[in-house]
Amino acid sequence: MATLVSSIQEKVLYRGGVGHFMFIAHRLAGLGVLFFLVTHIIDTSWVAYWPEGYAAATKIYATPPFIVGETFLVAALLFHGINGLKLIYLDRNPEKWSKELEAKLNVATIVASVLIWLPAAYVMLSHIWDDGHKVVTDSNPELGWINVGILLLLGVGMAGVWGMSKGKKSINVPKNFETRMYQFMRYSGVMLLPLAYGHVLIKDIIHGASAINLDYVALYWGTWGWRLYDMALLAFAFAHGMNGLKQVAEDYIHNPKLVRMARIAILAAWVLITAVGAYAIIAGVQEIA
Repeated sequence: MATLVSSIQEKVLYRGGVGHFMFIAHRLAGLGVLFFLVTHIIDTSWVAYWPEGYAAATKIYATPPFIVGETFLVAALLFHGINGLKLIYLDRNPEKWSKELEAKLNVATIVASVLIWLPAAYVMLSHIWDDGHKVVTDSNPELGWINVGILLLLGVGMAGVWGMSKGKKSINVPKNFETRMYQFMRYSGVMLLPLAYGHVLIKDIIHGASAINLDYVALYWGTWGWRLYDMALLAFAFAHGMNGLKQVAEDYIHNPKLVRMARIAILAAWVLITAVGAYAIIAGVQEIA
């Protein structure tokens, strides 16, 4: 434990400038999003296992403290995604790296994150005092375009991954598990930009947490497109986050035995929670007894 605390202190107190604090912010944002994702997968799965519990949970989601917290969660997601694009760009173009370019990209990342987040935050916070939030029913014309929109979002993500895979490879690296997972983090990160941001735009900004309940989930999961969309989010986002957690654990835990235990625990949690979430998406919403 003393070694772990010392390692964390070294990472935080190291005076590496803006780049170092961007690194810390990237990890903290990712861990925050992962924590929410774990709770979100579990509580959403209650629609299949425990609908009464989900109905009670959605009442909490509509409270001001939760909406404020969710607003800052969106800030973390925006920053993590945009900063991830910066990292991918520098990884793919090492010959272009310079201290000056990285400094400019850091500023651009912060500015872009704030400028995108501010209007989103205003709309999300408006759900606190706006009792006339949008109620989604099967008569909404948008439902007819869900499948088309989801296919487009998936197509954009896959096009981004295909473009990366066909790009130049500046450095030859050995093909082992770690390099494959490194590639997965980059590819899944690109795939998640349209998937995760599209999810946030529809569920958190346009509709708002106060509009989400059992009927809402049943309505959306009544379309094959939305189930496919949530399954893709579950597959890419959760695996991306748990592999990131593994990397953080390996950086801060130096005892080989503890590292192996952390890897096993993370793998087991990933398999179990993914299975729970996937079953719920397939089974759908159960009626309250």
